[in-house]
Amino acid sequence: MSGSPSEGTGPDQGEDAGGSEDVSGAARFFFLKTTFALLLVALLIVGGFFSYGLLVKESLPDLEIPQAIVTTQWPGADPATIEEQVTQEIEDELTTLPRLKALNSASFDSYSIISVEFEASADAAASVQELRAAVADAEANLPDEAEAPTIEQVSVENRPILTLSLYGDADIAVLSDLGENLQDRLERVSGVNEVELSGARDEIVQVLLEPERLLALGLSPARVSAAIQRANLEQPFGEIESEQLGAIVRLEGQFRTVADLESLPVARFGEGATGRAVLLGEVATVRRQLENEESRAFYSTEGEEFRRSIDLSIKKVPGGDTIAVIGNVLSEMEDAAAMGSWPQGVSYDVIQDDADEIGESLTNVLVNGLQAMAAVFLILFLVLSWREGLLAGLSIPVTFFGVLIVILLFGYSLNELVIIGMVLALGLLVDVFILMMEGLHEDIYQRGKSFGQAALGTVKKYAVPAFAGQLTTVLALVPLMAIGGVSGKFIRVLPVTTITCLVLAYAIALLATVPLSRYLLGRAAEKDHSGEGKSRSDKLAESWAERLRTWLSEKVLASRKRAWAWVGGALGAFVLSLLAVSQVPLVLYPPTDGETLGINIELPPETQLESAQEVADEVGAMLRQKPYFESVVMLAGRKSPFASTSPADTLQPSESENFVGFSAVFVDRGDRDEPSYVLADQLRKELGTYLDENVAGASLLVVSESQGPPTGDPIEIELTGPNMDELQDLSEQVQDYLSGVEGVVDVRDNLGSVKREIALRPDREALDFYGLTQEDLAAQIRFGLANDKIGEFSTVGPEDDLDIRMGTNWPSHAGEAGAPRRIEELSQIRAFTPDGGSVSVLSLLRPVQSQAPIAISHVDGQRALTVLAKNEGRPVTEIVEGVTPELEQMAQGWPAGYEFRIAGEAEETAETFGSAGIALAVALVMVFGVLVIVFDSFPQAFILLTTMPLALIGTFLGFFLFGMSLSFFAMIGVISLIGIVANNGIVMVDNMNGRLAGGCGIDEAAALGASERLRPILTTSVTTLVGLVPLALGNPMYAPLCLAIIFGLLSSTVLSLVVVPALYLLLTRKNRESASSLG
Repeated sequence: MSGSPSEGTGPDQGEDAGGSEDVSGAARFFFLKTTFALLLVALLIVGGFFSYGLLVKESLPDLEIPQAIVTTQWPGADPATIEEQVTQEIEDELTTLPRLKALNSASFDSYSIISVEFEASADAAASVQELRAAVADAEANLPDEAEAPTIEQVSVENRPILTLSLYGDADIAVLSDLGENLQDRLERVSGVNEVELSGARDEIVQVLLEPERLLALGLSPARVSAAIQRANLEQPFGEIESEQLGAIVRLEGQFRTVADLESLPVARFGEGATGRAVLLGEVATVRRQLENEESRAFYSTEGEEFRRSIDLSIKKVPGGDTIAVIGNVLSEMEDAAAMGSWPQGVSYDVIQDDADEIGESLTNVLVNGLQAMAAVFLILFLVLSWREGLLAGLSIPVTFFGVLIVILLFGYSLNELVIIGMVLALGLLVDVFILMMEGLHEDIYQRGKSFGQAALGTVKKYAVPAFAGQLTTVLALVPLMAIGGVSGKFIRVLPVTTITCLVLAYAIALLATVPLSRYLLGRAAEKDHSGEGKSRSDKLAESWAERLRTWLSEKVLASRKRAWAWVGGALGAFVLSLLAVSQVPLVLYPPTDGETLGINIELPPETQLESAQEVADEVGAMLRQKPYFESVVMLAGRKSPFASTSPADTLQPSESENFVGFSAVFVDRGDRDEPSYVLADQLRKELGTYLDENVAGASLLVVSESQGPPTGDPIEIELTGPNMDELQDLSEQVQDYLSGVEGVVDVRDNLGSVKREIALRPDREALDFYGLTQEDLAAQIRFGLANDKIGEFSTVGPEDDLDIRMGTNWPSHAGEAGAPRRIEELSQIRAFTPDGGSVSVLSLLRPVQSQAPIAISHVDGQRALTVLAKNEGRPVTEIVEGVTPELEQMAQGWPAGYEFRIAGEAEETAETFGSAGIALAVALVMVFGVLVIVFDSFPQAFILLTTMPLALIGTFLGFFLFGMSLSFFAMIGVISLIGIVANNGIVMVDNMNGRLAGGCGIDEAAALGASERLRPILTTSVTTLVGLVPLALGNPMYAPLCLAIIFGLLSSTVLSLVVVPALYLLLTRKNRESASSLG
């Protein structure tokens, strides 16, 4: 040979190439010359670096599944009226939307909320646009008094990405004003969808009517309200068209001072000069103040005493870059704190920051991946020479750089599943590099060929088997992309990543690794043509291969009877594994060691805020002293945003005086002894015991952070029927039963406790006698019981206008707005007749006391109520299997028209595992079809397919023996196994066919085919196993996926070396022409 092997071009790269005259110019260019290879590698590395900088980085995929909330306000309307005239009108339009998956709603006092969810595969933008059009059509049929519906698109995981706490030496008015200003400011930050305030009190203009004065003057509250609304008006009149006086003319009648409002004439008595105007200040107290306190927030860090605070929970727009949004919000907070208007003595703390969690999560998984890559390097160095190990090892990061380019082009983010897809592909893509390096190693070191001969010979021999192996793996993974539902969309990026890795690895192995091997193997080829340059690993591999060949010949292939015995033993083991896995519980996602914890306590409905505060103080003192909490936010009158994990939670009230909430953040994992989900279970028992012993009628909900898409509560039982009272009774019946089931905790329903209701039924004859309508009566009574908004008060400067609220000044409230607290106050509510007289409302209405839910809920247009519960210590599937027969028997005694349905995580689990089972079957069929085409033999395709049951033996028995649950990620691992284990069999059977075609007998070909492929099979299997071990140990969420592959690959690697040769002996025809080598 002439020239230096280190040169990119020259005679050496056109060397004899095996002495064949028929080598094409394309083959020489791609496999012998290094120019294209260097260009390809440079392009992938540079492109990968740029892609990494441009990719959105998240811990988990942000699912852009079209979901939205439609909210309609109608102040003063009761839930039944809201349901009939608002909710049903909108639902009738929405039910016709294409690709609609779920339609849930709740009709509350004064407002309606409808949750709309489309199928996971629907286009988000188009679906939301169609939703807006349908709501616009429904708006025309709504009552005039109802406000225009608002539509808010929400994320599947509707939880805060950042939580801030404002605290310091300032009163609540200062903190509230600062909180509201920051809310407005942060909601303008790019990527922020909503900022929720907890503990703040809005400033309002309060009009408190004096009932005695109204009665003395014969003036109705409705008349006062109408006078205020008529006088509080601003509107343009037009324009004066004149060169001298040209100007726009507008009416400025909106109130701007309290004095303006107090001096408003609300009535006039008498005619002409003798008449007198009654001013608002004569019949009401008017003042600018903070609204009534409805909730409070307190903040404690590192066990300190709680301090009064205002908390801001920031949610991002669906699909937004979490890290970028948080960075922009924190930058905006720094700018706000640096301004002169920031109150003295007020500080803020970051309570929860998803950016830190994402960074830590990605770093952990990335470290696991780097550990796996380092281990693979080490194995390749030991098994091959340092040259081949270095070449194969360096090809791995080049492949991963290329994957980043493709991920960016596909529009995915860089998240844990992408990195796991790379780690999963690590062992698979190493296989093709090992094959090429093995071929070069054997030809150069053992057969003494030149580099050109070795390169072209290796490509010719292994390109087709490698392609078949990669293709079977790709086809095994493709059905994963078709799994439906939220879980299917959540997992989709994983098979996409792995498939991309495999395709790129095959291209890089042929077009980069082989030609660039010249730089390390070219000189070795010049120095050693004798075939005697065997390394210690070569000699060891040959020794073990010979031992395997001898053992197979004597113990397995000595007769067909022995071969059948080994196959029968493997079949028996597979049947045993099926029996074992039938005892393994199914879970959708394993528990995870999250950072946050949400706690909600619901007290009896009649509980006042002060009583709720007492419970909050007691429980808060217990929580802040826990050494495993870094900080705790205590909420009185409000639920914890950390306990709200999905858009369905928006159908439940989040603020009421009988709610107590806690948002806790755990210390780092290294500073506590147990994972967060274990501590959450312990805390649930401790708090449950305390509430049972000290707080009558309290219900508890503890929600630990989870990874994976939200799927609802583990146990959801939807009750449907025509009457809400009956549904409430059935709900209590189901709750009582579930509370006694082992492993079921946090039992409740989606509407909470019922409230005492006083239904006022009109005496129609009396109303007619006094000349009153029900509408007149309702308007007058409303102001005696509620504090309604009747207008807006204009403020000076950029501040938002203030609400004008009107209520009655009852003595029991000591000058604050609110409903009567005493019977005698209730009896003082009077209705004013058109002639100026008055009559007690009790003369016009007959009160009937009952109980009623706080809302009327619908599921897909039907009245419904959902019983919710969580599991503890038992799998959801096991619980549901046990309770379903009991519920069916219970339902037999229910009135006609009332049914139940299992929903939530249990339903999602059944749907997801069903899809995964179909994907597994499709993968098997596709792989079998490819194998039949590649080998042109049904028996040999069947032989290769048996590697799958051999893998399942290890997976099923492993999960059974270690007491693990079979999760969705474990199923992903099982499906991935198909391609992994088939690769080993393909090369083995191809080698057997080559030996058979070369003149060996079937038994000898089977023994040699297995023994000669021992080293590449073991190398591939070990690199895959070693690559997955760090990830299995580093993250409990992905451990099932890794262990499913590890257990399966271990059993398949060992058993396939025995069963595949045995089946080859039993199923191969004796005429050698039937066997053909892929090479």
